[in-house]
Amino acid sequence: MRILFLTKYDRRGGSSRFMVHDYLDFYEQAGIRCTVSPLFDDRYFDFHVLARSTGLKDILRHSGYYLARVMERIRYLFLSAQYDMAVFDKELLPYLPYGLELILRILQPKTIVLFDDATYVYYRHHPFPLIRFLCHRKLERVIRTCTHVIVWNEYLGNYARQFNPNVSVVNTGVDLRRYRVLKDYRVENSIKLRPTVIGWIGTPGSFPYVRILEGVFKELSNRYDVELHVISSQDYVSSNIKVVNKRWGLQTEIDDLLALDIGIMPLPDDEWTRGKCGAKAVQYMGVGTPAVCSYVGIAPQLIHDGVNGFLASNLQEWTDKLALLIENPTLRQEIGLRGRQTVENTYSLQAVAPRLISILQKVAEES
Repeated sequence: MRILFLTKYDRRGGSSRFMVHDYLDFYEQAGIRCTVSPLFDDRYFDFHVLARSTGLKDILRHSGYYLARVMERIRYLFLSAQYDMAVFDKELLPYLPYGLELILRILQPKTIVLFDDATYVYYRHHPFPLIRFLCHRKLERVIRTCTHVIVWNEYLGNYARQFNPNVSVVNTGVDLRRYRVLKDYRVENSIKLRPTVIGWIGTPGSFPYVRILEGVFKELSNRYDVELHVISSQDYVSSNIKVVNKRWGLQTEIDDLLALDIGIMPLPDDEWTRGKCGAKAVQYMGVGTPAVCSYVGIAPQLIHDGVNGFLASNLQEWTDKLALLIENPTLRQEIGLRGRQTVENTYSLQAVAPRLISILQKVAEES
């Protein structure tokens, strides 16, 4: 079987990496020959697009690059008939109306679309009226057009089933071959050795979620020797806690996660956040770092509160549960190792890949 993957990003793009690139070795081992064509290759990230919102000036400044990438996407669109199936994440061209997806379906009758977040909400509330007008129902039409839909949480699954009965829900997975287990929980006399490290990983666009906890950071800093590590492409600044900024890199990501004593995933409760796939929490848990997450969306599915992580429904709970972990290194170890076991059983590539392979094979076999 030959599959064409039309991803949005190359490996440096988190969403495409979690949904496609990380699984390619498993697909090849299952006899699936994979061709991957990203819309934006790794050069895209050299434009520092993750450090700020991409505006019209950025697009014009790099117009040659964008035009070349669009032409490459269209070229592969017309090559899709040479494959047994085409798989793409979310949409073929962002910010443009529905259309290419229909052409793809005409050229290639077996198409699968992947979703790891609620992109339809993004378009529905986009600040530019023209984008809202062009794309407000785009994702609905994309879902209707495709043979099959794969989503990374049940909230997205319920949305997709309104428009297509052929929907599969899978879990976020991390590679156990890369995610080493935290060894140093500093159980004995640990609080005196160095600050307890609270950590967060993500893009600058999600910094507002971290700022939800500024009051919590202030209270914890007054009570304990703590610091906040932020793994991102831009500096996070706080007047309430000491911040150590770490530049995200695929080669350094695991070491930076292993430097954390506690991982956090704060979120407000809204349509967008309910559609998130919980990758941050899975990453923390994957290295054996205890995670504290807002009681939002997929988090209650990932975490059994007090067993393999902690859930917080309000700022007081955030303060109490972070304080509990700061004061108890032994508890951090117990929770962290249980979180790692959860990942090994359910949220690893090794656990998720067989299901994805089965879905691809089933779609390929259907007439």
